[in-house]
Amino acid sequence: MSNTSSASNRVASFINSVRNRRSVSPVVQRLLELCVHYQQQQQNNQNNLASPSSSNVNPIDLNEQSIRKIKNLLKKIPKPRRNSSVEALERAVLHKDSTTRCVIIRKSSDDTQEQSSRLNPVIDSCRLWRWSDLLNQGELKPVDYCPNAFHYGLDNICVNPYHYERVPSTYSVQVSRLPPEAVQSIPDIRPPSISDAAANQVPENRTYETPFQSQSSPSLSPDSIASQDSFHSPCSGVNKDENVETVTPMDLDIILIAQSNPPQEVSFASEQVELQEPREWCRLSYYEFSARVGEQYPATQSHVIIDGFTHPSNADRFCLGGLTNIDRTLETHEVRRSIGRGVKLYHIRGNVFAECLSANPVFVQSPIANKRFSWHPATVCKIPPNVRLQIFDNDEFTQILASAIHEGYESVYNLTKMCIIRMSLVKGWGVDYRRKSVTNTPCWIEIFLDGPLKWLDSVLFTMRGPNQSITSVS
Repeated sequence: MSNTSSASNRVASFINSVRNRRSVSPVVQRLLELCVHYQQQQQNNQNNLASPSSSNVNPIDLNEQSIRKIKNLLKKIPKPRRNSSVEALERAVLHKDSTTRCVIIRKSSDDTQEQSSRLNPVIDSCRLWRWSDLLNQGELKPVDYCPNAFHYGLDNICVNPYHYERVPSTYSVQVSRLPPEAVQSIPDIRPPSISDAAANQVPENRTYETPFQSQSSPSLSPDSIASQDSFHSPCSGVNKDENVETVTPMDLDIILIAQSNPPQEVSFASEQVELQEPREWCRLSYYEFSARVGEQYPATQSHVIIDGFTHPSNADRFCLGGLTNIDRTLETHEVRRSIGRGVKLYHIRGNVFAECLSANPVFVQSPIANKRFSWHPATVCKIPPNVRLQIFDNDEFTQILASAIHEGYESVYNLTKMCIIRMSLVKGWGVDYRRKSVTNTPCWIEIFLDGPLKWLDSVLFTMRGPNQSITSVS
């Protein structure tokens, strides 16, 4: 206790000395105090856990380094927007607020080197005010409503630490190898009428909007300070075409996912099964109405563009304009001419984002995204031009998989439906459109996420087989 008190006194004395330095601006002083406050919280947590990991770190040396990093960070903010950016940074750190604006800095000329080095300004920002033990940018993913995250390779990047989330170094689940009698005794914990209940629900179509378009900035009152990081769901709206008809639900057969109970402790032998990301993180199939056109496109780069041009497809670009179809209709021809720059998919540590680059929207049916926003599983979401949406979340999928393992083999197998995403280009489908199924749209893409699919395969291999025999009508 005396060591902790002594360290606190030294830090307080150091902060007082910093306040008297003319070379340290008030902005740097305020940001430093927030940094020190965070460090003290971390130190208290480590003391409570009896962790000596930071006992050899001199807090004065640490804070001198912090001053240099804060100064370097502020120097990189362009002057025309410096005041507003600094205000957004202070607000984000003080209130742990992810709804604050982007804090933009100029990209360094040695961008490739910087992105992979310890000098990455995003890493410095996150270490100063969020995760002091962060190793590299590979442990970060952007929130889906930050348009300037460094992952996207833009000329300017966002260093707001609350526009990033931390991801685990590896994803894994504990798989119990149950004896046959235990498998047979597992009850069906799904509601008996889940299929009937879902069949009677006709989901609305949704439009994805970033929170900043409809939310005002929160006040800087102490009551608004959050105790932990939080996720702010985007606003949603309804798009309606004229002459909407009453219809039955569409595509429910492919994405009905049972609600999972919390995992129960088991005493049987178990095995840790990790997610192993394959070289080809997804496969893309292009369809015109119900007919597949061309070969599957394997995505190996961290981002891939799907556009309507005729350039030969390569490792980071899937061009639909060069694909031929002797049965192509006039409607399909017209839609293909409107695809333009299309859509860009980003793969970031198993998480997938879709950004609409076209002048026309794209429409996505993603079970994981629908679950995250508490929408109906069959909801079709409209992504307007220049908007980006996270369409697969590995953290969410890991939790769902861990719960499904305790329900049995069939529940895990059903999660394969969560690893397939459908996306139509230009024309939408759903209850608010005259096209009621994705197979009624002229141009659409089916995305198979190979990493999660192979992870499920490994889990199923580790588990016992289904407790019902496979038949021709299974």
